[in-house]
Amino acid sequence: MEAGILKELNPEFIAVYQRKPSTYSGHPFIVETAIAYGGNVPKKGDFTLYRFANRIPLLYDEVSDVSWKIIKSINWRRYKVTPDMPIAILVHLCSTKVPYKTVGKEFIADRPEVKREILNGLREVARQLQRFLSRREHVEKARRRLVTISKYLPKIAAYSTELAEKEKPPDIEKLLKSVKKFEED
Repeated sequence: MEAGILKELNPEFIAVYQRKPSTYSGHPFIVETAIAYGGNVPKKGDFTLYRFANRIPLLYDEVSDVSWKIIKSINWRRYKVTPDMPIAILVHLCSTKVPYKTVGKEFIADRPEVKREILNGLREVARQLQRFLSRREHVEKARRRLVTISKYLPKIAAYSTELAEKEKPPDIEKLLKSVKKFEED
């Protein structure tokens, strides 16, 4: 699943999670969920959902599917995600008997066991995406801080030297290097 996503979408971030096998009405099933961010993921007004059942894409009636209902029920702000971000969500259900709602096998029925497994899988990949976004935000904040410090530190050193009535300003390069080193860690 991960190799296919990397090949087709070339995302900036990808998280794939496979739930442990579970059963509904005596039929075993496994749920795989994935989330891709950035890259070639289409940016539209809502999330892009790719649904699969036994490795076969489900192309029709996306809104009726249990996966779509779960995606709409999740509070995405908690994971620092908004619908306008370039995010693709993939849900794959592998089972000996896929619980389709209709004879046309167009979407998966909302069985409580299947719903719970998809929800937990999506929560796990959403947490991984949240960590990625938080880390990226932290790095960006540190970079801005470093730029600000680099900009004003020479002026502060010059004025401090003048106030202290010293001849030579202190060597601020060591201080800048230590700040850069601290920011990189």
